[in-house]
Amino acid sequence: MKINKNLFFHDKLIFNFSLFYLGILILWYLLFLNNGNFLLIYNLEPTNFYFEPYISIYLLEIFKSSNFLPLLSFFNIVLFPYLILYLLYNVYLNFVEKRYAFLLSLISISIFTEQNFRDFLGHILEFNVLENYSLINFPLIFRFPFPSISILVFLLLFQFIINNKTQSHLKNLFITIFTSTFFYINALDALFIIFLWFFVLITKCFKTKKTSSIREVIAYFVVNLIILTPGLIDNSLGSDHEYLSSNNYYYNLFLYNFLPLFLSFLFFKIKRIDPYEVWFKFKFVYLFLILEVVINFIVYSQFFIIDLNILNKQVLQFVIHLLYYTPIIYYISRQSYNYRFGSESSELSLGISNLFFRIFVKTKSIIFYILIVLLLIFNFPLMIFL
Repeated sequence: MKINKNLFFHDKLIFNFSLFYLGILILWYLLFLNNGNFLLIYNLEPTNFYFEPYISIYLLEIFKSSNFLPLLSFFNIVLFPYLILYLLYNVYLNFVEKRYAFLLSLISISIFTEQNFRDFLGHILEFNVLENYSLINFPLIFRFPFPSISILVFLLLFQFIINNKTQSHLKNLFITIFTSTFFYINALDALFIIFLWFFVLITKCFKTKKTSSIREVIAYFVVNLIILTPGLIDNSLGSDHEYLSSNNYYYNLFLYNFLPLFLSFLFFKIKRIDPYEVWFKFKFVYLFLILEVVINFIVYSQFFIIDLNILNKQVLQFVIHLLYYTPIIYYISRQSYNYRFGSESSELSLGISNLFFRIFVKTKSIIFYILIVLLLIFNFPLMIFL
């Protein structure tokens, strides 16, 4: 796997902020150690699985029955979240510049069991930041096996796949096996990784235009199917599930599907972005977005009854939904040009372009510092002051 030279270890400012976050994680661990209630972080929520996560359940039972639970919990509360922050930064760095990459990374893992960052900002305005704080209100990233192990494996596979430049039959076989096996860690998250992997394989087939390459993809698909078949047979998709048509469904549809697509198209036109550049840089992002749109359509049409609350409580809310907005940040950060023709040359287009360029580029440092400091405070175990 190619290692990016712009890791946050090479940026003093970002590295220092990451150390602040590491210190906060250590404080959380000491708080759990003092209360002796590590079992709070070991559970399988949501419990209504459509495909049984056998590997996750097996690991969970090993952890819960271990005599070294405090030591294992150090991995889950301190080391795993910090490693996930590191991996997230490298994933986002493929699409946006380093400060926004770190900001998006910290936002991705700043989700608590009882409140979100929006609530926290509201409490600041009300001068009541200690509301709803208790030991049971901790970052969701601590929870084992979801989302800690699930998102860790997801990010490792994602980073490896998109940065895999050298091709070999053995390497491709191993990636196929690992992406397929991820189904038994988290089936819903595995759907995105498997689609990503075969999307990469198929696009490379079109490039080479070799019959042997097509045969290889078919062989990898057969391997994938062999590994998935036991889990697909032992599933509950055919069971009776209640169709939930709630405001939350339409909220997610608008915020995570329609809005990113609309803004992408808007700034794509205003900035006159080269379509080949979009394909080269953001094809994986739009693949995930289109896949989620299809899933939403399937749910809405009731072809399969899938509770989207289960889907959204997994890796989507941590990584993928923010990935959808990375093309927009990239488009906005492009310098505006005074076009002489086309819709992008109008005063309205230039005005919008220049406005957002000033906000996201000229004031980038202000946005970065304010949000990072607020996010670090939000992640801090404030209940120690109660």
